[in-house]
Amino acid sequence: MSSENTDRLFEYLRSTLYGAEPPSLDLGALDEEHQKLGMGLVMLHKFLREMRAYSHALATGNLSAIPPKRENPLCENLKGIHSNLNHLTWQAKQVAKGDYSQTVSYLGEFSEAFNSMTAQLREREESLRREALLEKKHSEMADKYNKLLLAMIRRSHEDILVTAAQPPRILFSTSIELTQAQNEELFRMILQRQQQGLLSLDSDAPPECTWEAKDPQNRFYRIVTCRMEWDGEPAYGHTVFEVTREKHEHGLLEKEAYFDNLTQISNRFHFFKLAVPLLESGQSLAVCYCDLDHLKFVNDTYGHAEGDRYLRRFTELVRSRIREYDVFARLGGDEFCLVLPNCSAATAQKKMLSLQQAFAALPAAPNAPYERMFSFGVAAAEKNHGIVTIDSLLQQADAAMYAQKRCHQTGGKA
Repeated sequence: MSSENTDRLFEYLRSTLYGAEPPSLDLGALDEEHQKLGMGLVMLHKFLREMRAYSHALATGNLSAIPPKRENPLCENLKGIHSNLNHLTWQAKQVAKGDYSQTVSYLGEFSEAFNSMTAQLREREESLRREALLEKKHSEMADKYNKLLLAMIRRSHEDILVTAAQPPRILFSTSIELTQAQNEELFRMILQRQQQGLLSLDSDAPPECTWEAKDPQNRFYRIVTCRMEWDGEPAYGHTVFEVTREKHEHGLLEKEAYFDNLTQISNRFHFFKLAVPLLESGQSLAVCYCDLDHLKFVNDTYGHAEGDRYLRRFTELVRSRIREYDVFARLGGDEFCLVLPNCSAATAQKKMLSLQQAFAALPAAPNAPYERMFSFGVAAAEKNHGIVTIDSLLQQADAAMYAQKRCHQTGGKA
């Protein structure tokens, strides 16, 4: 009987230790010697079952598990671990809220890892905070700058147009002075400029370029284009100046600088500007120096208004009978000069005689019956001529002109 009880208790203990549910143990069926041992094994089985359930709960993260009662001595260390895990969980939640002052001193190597992590997080948070403050300052400065820039743009007399590089479209336009049609026309011209490849985003290209355009309404624009970014995408900034008035005024100034106000033909300055390159090209040409006869007599007798009409009738006749590329200029007072490219002295002589005859044949006004006549002289430079100057040709033609004028004054006698 004793051996049988021993075997039964051993089997109960083995099942208890290896986690199997032991067979039920009838303590009353044991002899008195084995009853106390059986009671101890039943208590051990209970403690182990509680410990296994408790440790499983902790192992799976169930920190709300109810710990076994104090009478179970096997769970004391687990209760300590449970308490540490609860505190560590609370500390982790504090760290998640931004409290990086949390430290752990009760978990050995884990404590070192946790404390190192919180220190790094604290440093990272400080770094991010500094970056955020710096970014905020930059953003505030950029916002103030943009507001100031837009205020200056809106007060400016120039128009600003920002176009995207791809796909081309208007991103911004002040359009203060521009009508919608003008804005669209400018955009069309700018797009055409982009498509021609004259505006480049390449880093090797100049950062800005200045160019001019004219719309169908004959308005002139000077446009300064530069590379830029707009909301993070490549773009072009165009500052648009309408220069129609400037162009008009420049044209008037050029006209005043180059043309005789009364006759609307080239003046002395413009004459040399045109004639010198023709002579330097090496082509043959003839220089015809003309002097309008009787101008002082007409001015003194019939008034300066009639004298002006006399000058204009002469220039109108000459202009009607010369080629488009011939140079005709008033050198001053009653003196005029013609430069005839690709023309020999003989041909020029015939042309001038024909002009003389046509001028003399012009009908006289009833109230101003004076003779219409001019004197001329011709000098020529052959093709591939040597060193010849306009001044030397003018001197030769001037001398020939005065010889003819003396002939006119003596009634055809030299």
